[in-house]
Amino acid sequence: WDAEAMRKYIIFASIGFELVGLIVGCFFLGDYLDKKFHTKGLIFVGLSMACLIGWLVRVIWMLKRMQEVEEKEESSKKDDN
Repeated sequence: WDAEAMRKYIIFASIGFELVGLIVGCFFLGDYLDKKFHTKGLIFVGLSMACLIGWLVRVIWMLKRMQEVEEKEESSKKDDN
């Protein structure tokens, strides 16, 4: 494995851990708030959707940023040759 491939692997592995952490956090926080305010799961669903949307926005932003970095590296390699 070269350093670039390892960096990408670590980034995408961390994305998976983030999603698991968000799901677990939403479950416990949503359950607590639903019991406190007697909302029958509505807070859990709303919190889960908000976190999922935020996570997807972050993943898309990260992928665009990685693509831009890759394009800059490729153009600098072409300029060097």
